[in-house]
Amino acid sequence: MSQEAARLLSTGTRLAVSVAPRSVDEISVLYSEAISTGADLVEVRLDALRPPEPGSITDVLGGLDCARLMLTYRSREEGGLGGSIDGPALDLLEGASDACPGSLMDAEISGIRRLGALRDLVLSRRDSVVVSRHYAAMLSIEDAASEYHEMADLGRYVKLVFPASSPIDNLLPISLYNALGPGSLISFCTGVHGTISRLMSAALGAPIAYTSLPGRPLAEGQLPPGEFASLVEAMISSMDRRWRTII
Repeated sequence: MSQEAARLLSTGTRLAVSVAPRSVDEISVLYSEAISTGADLVEVRLDALRPPEPGSITDVLGGLDCARLMLTYRSREEGGLGGSIDGPALDLLEGASDACPGSLMDAEISGIRRLGALRDLVLSRRDSVVVSRHYAAMLSIEDAASEYHEMADLGRYVKLVFPASSPIDNLLPISLYNALGPGSLISFCTGVHGTISRLMSAALGAPIAYTSLPGRPLAEGQLPPGEFASLVEAMISSMDRRWRTII
């Protein structure tokens, strides 16, 4: 599949390439590389920066297309790379968001519940926020749906990520799309067993799907955008043909 074709799935799902810059200087380089692979969005993992420097990031982000950026800070407790979201990390996230109007911001629900300042920041940017939760264990579909409704009041999108210890675990996020619809929901499983739910999420119309630079996944189960889009479109085409055969 060509780069241009990989940039937009027929479902309307935007492909986000996740990158982890170790320094502010790396942001522009990784952004350009991600765009060249066919990314619709570039998720910049601010939690990878060592050390976070709120002031030095402003000029770098100002030179990028903010509409194609997602700014994420995830602590180690939430499965990320950084320290607590308190203090300097929160200043970094807020400063980066201020420097790039129009960008998306990803915030974990655990931090939002714990920190009034983060909750205020999220609510002030509600229409451009992805509210996330990365679970350590599987949930019932009822509990997951209940949390979705709570989180949906805080942001534009809700991202629910589960650990897959076997292929059957992919049924949970797939079932959530059937129960809730694809409008604001982003849900899939992590790990080598979770790749199928990443693909199905896009096939079912998730607003965003997470991919990686070729050979540099930030999470097990991520695929480069071209491979991801080719597989999803093949799945959709096969399902369409099967449906027409049944009719």
